[in-house]
Formats: sequence, C-alpha cells, structure tokens
Amino acid sequence: MNFFQAQEDAKKRSLLLVGLFGAAVFGIIVAVYIVLMIAGGVTLGTSAGLDFGAFAIVALGTGALIGGGSFFRTAQLRKGGPAVAEMLGGRRIDPATTDPDERQLVNVVEEMSVASGMPVPAIYVMDHEESINAFAAGYGIHDAAVAVTRGTLENLTRDELQGVVAHEFSHILNGDMRLNVRLIGLLFGILLLTVVGRGILRGGTRRGIMVGASRGGGGKQGSGVAMSLALGLSLILVGYIGVFFGKLIKAAVSRQREYLADAAAVQYTRNPRGIAGALQRIGAHPQKARIKDHHAEELSHLFFANGLGSALSQATATHPPLEDRIRRIDPSWNGSFDVKPRRDRLERSRSEKGAGEGGDAPGGFGGFGGGEGFGPEGLTGLAAAAFLLGSVGDPRPEHVARAGAILDRVPESFREAVHEPVGAQAAMLVLLGGDDARSQDARRRVTDGAVLERIEELEPLVDGIAPEARLALVDLALPVLGRLDDEAAAAFRSGAEEVVRADGSVRSFDFALMHILWKHIAIGRERPARGGGGATSLKAVRSELRILLSALAWSGADHEDEARHAFGEGLQAVESDTGELSLAGQAAVGLTDLDQALDRLERGSLELRRRVLEAAAAVTLADGVLRVEEAELLRAVAESLELPLPPLIIQPAG
Repeated sequence: MNFFQAQEDAKKRSLLLVGLFGAAVFGIIVAVYIVLMIAGGVTLGTSAGLDFGAFAIVALGTGALIGGGSFFRTAQLRKGGPAVAEMLGGRRIDPATTDPDERQLVNVVEEMSVASGMPVPAIYVMDHEESINAFAAGYGIHDAAVAVTRGTLENLTRDELQGVVAHEFSHILNGDMRLNVRLIGLLFGILLLTVVGRGILRGGTRRGIMVGASRGGGGKQGSGVAMSLALGLSLILVGYIGVFFGKLIKAAVSRQREYLADAAAVQYTRNPRGIAGALQRIGAHPQKARIKDHHAEELSHLFFANGLGSALSQATATHPPLEDRIRRIDPSWNGSFDVKPRRDRLERSRSEKGAGEGGDAPGGFGGFGGGEGFGPEGLTGLAAAAFLLGSVGDPRPEHVARAGAILDRVPESFREAVHEPVGAQAAMLVLLGGDDARSQDARRRVTDGAVLERIEELEPLVDGIAPEARLALVDLALPVLGRLDDEAAAAFRSGAEEVVRADGSVRSFDFALMHILWKHIAIGRERPARGGGGATSLKAVRSELRILLSALAWSGADHEDEARHAFGEGLQAVESDTGELSLAGQAAVGLTDLDQALDRLERGSLELRRRVLEAAAAVTLADGVLRVEEAELLRAVAESLELPLPPLIIQPAG
C-alpha cells in the first residue's frame, strides 16, 4: 500500500476510534446513572423521569474516572514501544547477544530495518511465553519496539521468522502501531469501572464480616453493607459493558489490518511460504498463540495472532481465523496444520550466513547504479522524485535483498562494534570526519581508554565501507547509543562535533550522520510532537524550505549554474504554495542553519512533509543521477521527516 495513503487511512481509523469511544462512554454513563438511581435514589433524586442535575453529576464523575484512567495509562506508555514490551514482561535483547536464536532475530530485524529505511527498533523477547506470537508497538519509527515470544524463537525457521517480522514492520510503516498504542490508553479508562466495582465489592464484603462479628451490628449497618455489595456488583456489570465495547472497538480497528499486514509481508519478502508457515505452526502448536500475561486482554489487538485463544463471537475477534489468513496467502493450502519440525540451529545458521551473499541485489532501489542514472530511462527532477516517493515506507523484495547485501559487505568487526556502547561510539567517530591526520588527532583528543582502543581497531577498515553501508551502520548503532546516560551522551556529542570540525570542512555525510544521531538521542530537547503547533502550510516554512533546497542543490553541483538548475527543479514542486524562492548562497546554508530548518520542517503535517521530501528529491535528481553526497543528505532529510526511505543504490561521483 502507498505509505501516504496508509497514513491517511490510519487517520480515518483514529476518527472512527474516537467516535466509537465516545459512544461507549455515553452508554456507560447512562448505565451508571441507572444503577445509582436504583441504589441511591434518595440521594440523587427520585422524581419521575430524568433528573438532569443528577445525570450531569454522574456524567462528570464517570467521565473524569474514564478520562483519568486513560490519561494514566497513556502517561505510562509515553516512552513508546519499550514501555509496552516491558508491560508484557519482555526482556530487551542485547544486540551483541551470542544466543543463536536471539542472534537470528536481531539479524532479521536489522535487515528489515535497513530495507525499510528506518532506525532499528528495540528488540524484546517474552521469555515466559511458550506460544508463538509477536507484536510491534510505539508512536513512531524512533521509539518503536518489536517483541516475540520464546515460542516464536524456538519454533520458527528463519524464513518464517522473517515473515512475522515483515508483518510487524507493516504495522509500523502503515500507522497501525501508533493507533494501537493510543487505543490501549483510551480503553484502559473504560475498563476502570470494573476495577472500582471490585474495590467496592471487596470493601463491602469486609464490612459485612465485621458487622456480622460485632455484637451490636444494627439494621442500618447491614443495610449499608448490602447497598455497597449491590453497588459494587452493579459497577462490575457496567464495567463489563465497557469490556464488551472495548472488544468491539478493537475488532473494528484491527481485524482487517491483519489481512493487509499479511499481504505486505508477502510483498516485502516475495516469500508467501514464510508467513503462511508461521501461521501453520501456530495452528499446530499446543498453546497456539495464547499469551498468559495478565495484560493480554488489554493488549490483544497488538498481537500477530489471537493471543486470547477465543472470542465471544467473530464480531469481537481482533484477528481473523488462522484458516482464513492462510488461505488468503496460499489458496492451495490443504487445511492441515501438520508441519515439519524446524531444522537444527547449525543448518539455520549456515542458511542465514548465505542469505545475502552473491554481491549486489538485483535491481536495487528504483534502478540506481551502473552509470545508468535513475529509474525508468529519461526520468529527472520532479518526475524522478515522484517515482522515488512511491518507495517511501514501501520496501520491496529487492530492498530486502539489497539490505542483506549491504550488511554482508560490512567488516565483521565493524558490525559487532555497533552492537555495544563502546564500539558504537568508536564506530561513529571513525565514520565522522576525514581520514587525515587532523581528524585522527581529534579522535584521540576526545576519547581515551576502551573507546580509543576500538577507534584504533576500526580506523584501518573505514575506507572499505561503502557509503550506503555507512548509513546502515548509523541505524544499527542507534538502539545502543539511544541508551547512553545523559553524561555519556553529552560527552559523545561534544567529541563528535570536535572531530567533524577538525579538518576545517564538514562533509555532507557528517551532517547526515550527526542529524540522525542527535534526533534519535535527543539530548536536551524533546522530539517534536506531530499534533498541534506543527505547520500545515508550505508558506509558513518557506524560509526553512529555501535553506534545505539550497543545501541540497549546492551539495550536488560543481558550479553555480548546476546548483540553480537543481534548485529550480525542486521549486517546481512547491512554488504554487510558497511563491518565488531564490537559491541561497553557500555561506547562508551552514550546518546550524540546515539543522534548525529541519527541526522546524519535521514538526509539519504529513502532507507538508511529503511535499518537502518531494521537492528535496527533485533537487537531488535534477540530472537523473544520485551522487554519494546527495544521497547522504537526502537520506538524512527523509529520516528526519519520519518518512522512511529504502536503501538507495548510489552512483559514485565521476
């Protein structure tokens, strides 16, 4: 599915969610009002018909309880995907793990991340869950998490695991993940009435025991106990109305998306047997996909497969039946869940090692490479940009193959380095700056101990790393660097900036690398919120857009005429909304200016960010060729705008 259309669909489903939630809250308020009228009519009013004053009190009280519960759960999940994974008992996998099953999962997730053009999400395993299941959670690509059960690790082949991971990445890229996490917060408020009812019931029971044990327990005390018990039971029943509404809302929002995510997994991998095999293994497993954790009901709409084992009816099921999902993927399936045992680890490791071998993936992104220019022959500028935008958030099999080829060409010591804090800092500092004596001296000034030792190990290897592999290494390092404490992160940033300035010039890749790193680590500033306050009009950001397009134009130009031509190509995409803009001089587009411009642009609406990326791509593709310098900046722009761009096959500068 087109990335931008998928985001619009997710927005429409959000509106549907709000409508259903409002209807559920109103129904619960009416039910609570009726219960309280029966239980305490003297207090709230006993006149015939609706007591508007009493109803208003009930509405405010119930609304405050539901709203407070929703706010509380949403606040608990403010850290995104990791908070959800840890709520379910997930353990974060160390990217440097040596466990064969965990190593395979890390490799598959990293490969899919590079193929999708997004940072590697946090990876979790639910050690106490023996069934086969998984989920993705988070608000966006910078706080996403992917979690699998222990049964998934131990029972699936690599192809099946890749199918499951591709399914979850579809939820990330299509906006389902963000909606699902918001749904957790909203529905928790609805379920709170059951919790309150149980509390009243327990309190009433204790009072009843005390009254019965006391010698002077009178009729009023007994009547009060009975009323408490009745009120508690009534609120529990009303709460179960909320539970039922919650099931309906989750089913309405999520069930059809599972079919689409299955189809996307097949599209990403070109291997229907992978995800179909995973679904068949669920059907054959003694525990199916059942999640034992007590949060399973609350989070049931997140899972790869039905984690509850049953539903009241198909109307409340968050997932289609396994049989229906398998037949949509493989119409020739015979209906049997008789599957062959998974191959042993040695065979899988050997298969995994060879998965990306064989040199460059065929085709790659959009046909870059080999001196043939970009995409279909003759496409340049705005037409080429439109072709490129079709790839945003929509990785194809060639991107997955390309990702495997990119990672396979990275020296093993470099790949291992980015998986642990010391090595990740060393690797980024080696990739930053030049290979001249001044840059090398700067690295030694700003580091010592273990980091310096790793730098000296990695420096001789950096020349053999292709530009597209360098960008991939940044994304692989982000999960580790994002967990540095404030002091370590600040020291790393300060040192990196000194290394970049050491040789007196800043390469475009240095800017690309640093902007992605600082955006993810977010030292001293909050990540921009998407709602409220962000620009929706290009006219409101015309100054920032001019700086960005000028920087891109100069990065790919040998002289001013080329820069003006490229700038003009980008201007065609936005001029109707911005008015005439002129190319800024090179001195006016320093790194600080460009960094500030991107900070403002990334706060914009989805449509504004799409237009910005389209204009940026038109500039870089003005001559139909994507040079290394241009690709580095374009990738940084796309990731900054949270528009994941699959790997680009870069034509080396002539």
